[in-house]
Amino acid sequence: MALKLNRIGDNVYCIDAAVNMGLITGDGGEALLVDAGIDDSVSRKVKRIIEENGFKLKGIIITHAHADHCGGAPHLVKTTGARVFSNAYEKTVLEFPIWEPVYLFSGAYPPAPLRNKFLLAPGVKVDGVLEAGVQTPEGFEVEILDLSGHTPGQIGVAAGGVLFCADSVIAPGYIEKHGVPLNADIKKALKTLDLLEERSEGFFVPSHGDPVENIRPVVSANRKRILETVEYVMESLREPRTAEEVLAGVCDRFGIVMGNMTQYYLMNLTVMAYIGYLLDEGEITNFYESGRQFFRVKTA
Repeated sequence: MALKLNRIGDNVYCIDAAVNMGLITGDGGEALLVDAGIDDSVSRKVKRIIEENGFKLKGIIITHAHADHCGGAPHLVKTTGARVFSNAYEKTVLEFPIWEPVYLFSGAYPPAPLRNKFLLAPGVKVDGVLEAGVQTPEGFEVEILDLSGHTPGQIGVAAGGVLFCADSVIAPGYIEKHGVPLNADIKKALKTLDLLEERSEGFFVPSHGDPVENIRPVVSANRKRILETVEYVMESLREPRTAEEVLAGVCDRFGIVMGNMTQYYLMNLTVMAYIGYLLDEGEITNFYESGRQFFRVKTA
């Protein structure tokens, strides 16, 4: 697909793509990229659009270590010399990308169907670690936000009245299409939604969906689906069920069709996040019978 560079703030641009990216520019023409696309084919287009508009890429902030956000980074590093920044947690996966399919496959070495470009990005060296707060990667002043939940270490980037939200929210249309947003930590995801509602930027850019001036309706749609999923899982566990039975029920309830291992294990991660959340909240308990683990609502 063709990429388009749209100015949405003071020296801040959005690169419209399957996964939106951000571009923050300086008075001298230097530029800082937020996320890098899934592979070399995307990053080549990103490089071209940056250079055609008279900018020189100096740095790349990766919001989180999912392949669709970082797979294009190695090509950009190789061809421009740009330095890569992330937070400490995501750095471990960016530099050792096998960790993503490993943790999806319960910590075991993943089979070939899980070693694909959607789950196993090429590794990239992280040159600088970013903490929450005001930071100056490559001399650009940005605010880094803890937007964990989708992944344990996801960050957002605010600059020039624009907040790049990564996958902390997805557009309502994407929710209807995909059923249940991918989250690894439900408690943190809900906390992140509360944080987004408090922000006052003029534009918010989710990675999946159009930039919006008012993030509250988007946050509301995401929170509603999370709470609906919590309610469904609780209701389904009035009778003892295995995690796989809960997974099947969630897919049926929200119209999710799985046709390959990638889809299965991503959805499995999300369902396990809900089960873990409800266990920690003391709402459900677990027991073992005939070599299987069951979950059920905790009774008084």
